[in-house]
Amino acid sequence: MVLSDSTTMEKLEVEVEHLPFLKQSWAFQLRTLWLFTKADVKNVIVPTTVFAFCCGFAQTTQQSSPVGGTVNDCLLGQLKRMPYVIAWTWTKLLVADISNQRFPTAVLEDKANKPWRPLPSQRITSDESRRLLLRLVPLIFLFAWHLDTFRESAVFTIFVWLYNDLGGSGESAAIRNALNAVGLTALLVGATGIVIRGSSSGAGGDSVPQLSSHTWAWLGIVASMVFTMVQVQDLADQAGDLLCRRKTMPLAYGETFTRWVSAVLILIWAFVCPRFWEVDLAG
Repeated sequence: MVLSDSTTMEKLEVEVEHLPFLKQSWAFQLRTLWLFTKADVKNVIVPTTVFAFCCGFAQTTQQSSPVGGTVNDCLLGQLKRMPYVIAWTWTKLLVADISNQRFPTAVLEDKANKPWRPLPSQRITSDESRRLLLRLVPLIFLFAWHLDTFRESAVFTIFVWLYNDLGGSGESAAIRNALNAVGLTALLVGATGIVIRGSSSGAGGDSVPQLSSHTWAWLGIVASMVFTMVQVQDLADQAGDLLCRRKTMPLAYGETFTRWVSAVLILIWAFVCPRFWEVDLAG
């Protein structure tokens, strides 16, 4: 009788394990979506949100006659837009992470680096992830159209495709860094645009105001920083990258070389950025 109960329990566990993702509970589905993006919250969502608000604040305070009223009125409107910024950034990140993590090589890498992610922990299959993207992408583009960020969303999606589906992430360190730089900059442009358009009333984001030339110049500097510094995050993922034979800078040129190059570049950017904002290096 004990053996029979044990066998029944094993069958039930197998059935639960293979229950299709879309038939799982809402709590299970939402947690799975969160786990796709969990590792990138501090690397993408937090800095993108802070960057967007600071750029919106800087651009508004630099205007002699801000669109939408006084400076305080504009900043209040921008603060009200922050939930939109977070939601828009997270949905873009979700598409990028599902697209990246669904491939067999990515699953192999995550088993070594991040075994709690949805695919290595068997919360969802690769095919279910693909079908989930078919549902999510149109909805996310509708959300982007509502926020007047369709162009930025299209650019970001194209570079996600180049990075993941066309194997740009493992082609070379330079290509990998360039794709990261353009993709992240598209996120920053979209998020900053949402904030700045908060200077005007309306959640849909009217056509005014737009990013200033000074903001675009700063975005160019940030893109350059990402291109020259993104290899730092590869230092912690060398075990998984080695399994996937990914050509990152630490694996292609060595960890010591990567650390020294990154340290020198940090010093260079620490000089360039204050100069751009006309800040005295002495404080």
